[in-house]
Amino acid sequence: MPGVASKKSLAIIGAGWAGFPVTQGVDLSLYSVTVISPVRTIQYTPLLASAACGLFDFRLAEEPIRRQKRTDVKYYKAMAESIDFDKRTISCRHAVEDLGRSRETFQVKYDRLVLAMGCDIQTFNTPGAFEHALFLRTTNDARIRELLHIRVVGGGAIGIEATAELHDLWEESMQYLYPHLQGKLQITIHDVADQVLTTFDESLSQYAMKSMMKKGVELKTSSHIEKVEADAIYTKEDGKLPYGMLLWATGNKANSLMDKLDVKTPEKGMPRILTNHQLQVLRPDGQIMEDVFAAGDAADIDGDSLPMLAEAALQKGEYLTKELNKGDSGFQTRFNYEQKANLAYLGQKDGVVGGKSEWTGAGAWLAWRSGSVAWTRSWRRKAWILYSWIWVWFNGRDIARK
Repeated sequence: MPGVASKKSLAIIGAGWAGFPVTQGVDLSLYSVTVISPVRTIQYTPLLASAACGLFDFRLAEEPIRRQKRTDVKYYKAMAESIDFDKRTISCRHAVEDLGRSRETFQVKYDRLVLAMGCDIQTFNTPGAFEHALFLRTTNDARIRELLHIRVVGGGAIGIEATAELHDLWEESMQYLYPHLQGKLQITIHDVADQVLTTFDESLSQYAMKSMMKKGVELKTSSHIEKVEADAIYTKEDGKLPYGMLLWATGNKANSLMDKLDVKTPEKGMPRILTNHQLQVLRPDGQIMEDVFAAGDAADIDGDSLPMLAEAALQKGEYLTKELNKGDSGFQTRFNYEQKANLAYLGQKDGVVGGKSEWTGAGAWLAWRSGSVAWTRSWRRKAWILYSWIWVWFNGRDIARK
């Protein structure tokens, strides 16, 4: 077994679906691992809407990077601002505001580098969106308040599932706690496309729209938001529309670090780091960048584009872990993406499943529930989530009167 002196330094930027598996599975006898991320946990995004609506504790929707059996992993709560690939140095800035260190910068050296920083939130430069909207990207974003008119911007899986969980919360619990408000809650979904769940087959998208409307959810498709204020949004089609709470669940935009990376990017579309099929980063001229790898939403395979889904990021992270653990003999095999089922929850034990096979209804809901448990990376959290669901089944959701 290699000694400490022979270890290579492995830096991992980001701890999402692609980076987290590497932080947990890479062989610590081969690598001295440094993780750079502004968030100290992986955020289980498919579970955030459920946590926000009282199905289980917020802590079950995230998992820490540093574990008791992997204390040798060094973690910096920081943002990577630039990378010198020739000198193998990362310039970082502290992200610990409460310690007054947010302006401090420092350098991290590496022998091997994994770029898995993900993407930033896409607001389409809508004025006021960052100041007034809530974003279901982290567990802090999921701690939402009960208000009567909720507008959800984004008709993708996250927006639909957030709407479904909010509707279930009201139907199963809140309307009985506040009986004088029955019939007054309104949820509206806004999307720039002409239908929701555009990543699914059109028949499943139409099913989802009908299911939402049966529940009293208003769908405003082909809706172009021009401005956001503290209590209203302004759309091109309808002008000023008031809200009590605004959830922003649109797509991604390029991570800000992309502007400073001298790497190959697609000629069209969103800038992403292009790699070969071994996930090795390519220089602008197409040559391989030695010992630098990329995965997650910030990266794509040159000539073989993959969807920006958690499943794709997770599979890339698991591939990187396996190959890194082979040492110098790794990365001789290609990464092959395995398409899995695409699931979405519609509320009231209804859902849709797309992919190799398609179905709807209660069976799809059960598949979504079991799939959500499968996302977690530890058996302890799987057990606690199952326990929480059983508890809610018999005793109702975890809510509190204010």
